[in-house]
Amino acid sequence: MKVRDTTKRMYDYALELHLSPNNPAAMVATRYIGKTVRRSRHLAAREIREFLQVVYRSNIRRQFKLALHIILLTLIRKSMLLLATWHEIDFETGEWTIQKEHMKGKKGEEPEHVVYMPKQVAAMLRELKALAGNSQLVLPGRSSPKKPFADNALNHALEGLTFQMEPFTIHDLRRTASTELANNEFRDEWIEKALSHEKEGIKGVYNRAEYAKQRKQMLQWWADHVDSIATESKLIVGNFGRN
Repeated sequence: MKVRDTTKRMYDYALELHLSPNNPAAMVATRYIGKTVRRSRHLAAREIREFLQVVYRSNIRRQFKLALHIILLTLIRKSMLLLATWHEIDFETGEWTIQKEHMKGKKGEEPEHVVYMPKQVAAMLRELKALAGNSQLVLPGRSSPKKPFADNALNHALEGLTFQMEPFTIHDLRRTASTELANNEFRDEWIEKALSHEKEGIKGVYNRAEYAKQRKQMLQWWADHVDSIATESKLIVGNFGRN
């Protein structure tokens, strides 16, 4: 639809300048144009297990393996992780405060987003800190410790892996987590806050730590649940804070 509309406007302009005898885009009825279908893909338990198996047994960079795992456990967007810096992460409090400039569509006085890190995620981030060396970035790129990986680097890493299941994207990992949390009767408000779907207006500004206790417990439950799924097949991915 976007291509048709853009082409139609171009030819409308060309018609005004007498550069074209007709507008071919206007002849394409909208009923013949495919509609955008909203994605609803989320991974089932066996697919989560396969996802982790394939990722950790692959030869992609260790940073990418941990990054994909962290996205699944925290519900954050890929860009939040790629742009994350170490000053956002407090290992003592277990809080990862993502700055609003690293968030999608954040403007004005809207709050930053707080991730209440499960112990597994904290352990993964400690490993990433060791791998990052002196860089202030959680995931410094290969070309410079001051620059993050390209936005599509994680996508390419995932696309290079072979799974015996329907295709999925990195964003589907967020959907997987939110779907499974909802299926296990965690409240929508807690899940929406974990997804950083902020309320508009003044109420959203002052709800920075809304449901903090519940979200912390919820994300720890989810990380433990994913652990249990992974270890069903004796998958060894690292001792990420397990007792």
